[in-house]
Amino acid sequence: MSSSSTKRTFALALVLAGSLSACAGSSGKTDSVGSQPSPTAAATATGTGSCTPSGTGTTDLKTKPVFTVTKAPAPTTTTIIDIVCGTGAEAKEGSAVTVKYVGVNYADGKEFDSSWKRGPNETLPFSIGSGVIAGFSKGTSGMKVGGRREVIITPADGYGDSGPVPGGTLVFFIDLVTVS
Repeated sequence: MSSSSTKRTFALALVLAGSLSACAGSSGKTDSVGSQPSPTAAATATGTGSCTPSGTGTTDLKTKPVFTVTKAPAPTTTTIIDIVCGTGAEAKEGSAVTVKYVGVNYADGKEFDSSWKRGPNETLPFSIGSGVIAGFSKGTSGMKVGGRREVIITPADGYGDSGPVPGGTLVFFIDLVTVS
């Protein structure tokens, strides 16, 4: 499979998962981002405009992020950890963004997808609040261009019992490249 068709396949999977999440969320339930500490750093609130880097993780945005498996149980709510604070435009609900990302299984650290494996300049375009799983949008919202986050996504905000890690907790490292 070519690089561009792999990218389209994953992007389609994110769009479909986002659509399914939106349908599931029509019950009037609101999503919330947890503030429970991560095994690797303290969580931060999203969309506040404030950023406190955790001091852990790969801070060189030219280098692919690496996840270190921990024995700590997975968080029970989606958790956002700032690694690098961006200084550019802020991603908000409805913003069109492009990101670089790495997705791994929280339990074993196995990578299931990454824009990096298609090339160091490959990105994923989407709009905050649609087109991707809920946890991915939550994790990107409030970031500023030039920032990097680790987002630990519960199955409820991820793929549920389907997707690349059925019923599992996901970890995405997200680098915000552009906001428009």
